[in-house]
Amino acid sequence: MDETGFSGEVRLRLGSSRFLAGMLIAGHLLGALCLPLLKWGVAWCWPAILAIGVSLVHGLRREAWRCAGVAVTWAHVDGRGRLLLTLRNGRKVEGRLLPGSFAAPVLVILRWRPENGGRVRHTAVAADGTAPASHRLLRVLLRHPL
Repeated sequence: MDETGFSGEVRLRLGSSRFLAGMLIAGHLLGALCLPLLKWGVAWCWPAILAIGVSLVHGLRREAWRCAGVAVTWAHVDGRGRLLLTLRNGRKVEGRLLPGSFAAPVLVILRWRPENGGRVRHTAVAADGTAPASHRLLRVLLRHPL
């Protein structure tokens, strides 16, 4: 721990986020409104609208409302790029941060891969879904790793 009290790791409790919900709804609505521009037949538009709706509900439950069983509820990130995520169903997932994570004042997107291998994953951390001080420390840690 240095003179600022920062030990090089951040523990975040992730809650629901109105900002993320609004962004998901706006993005999916924009996608649905652009469907007529594709000049598809009516037979193709309805399945696309259904897919957009299913995607929206999935995104809201997993990222914005955090009520799905596989939604991340706690994140522990250290300065060496390791992270430990706790899911709503109680499962813990260890991973490594990858280059390409995004850090902005309203939103952080963690780009990571599980320790046991597998595909690259992303976890969104909105400023209104966690404590402001923790969100700020996470942004600092991503921009200036130890």
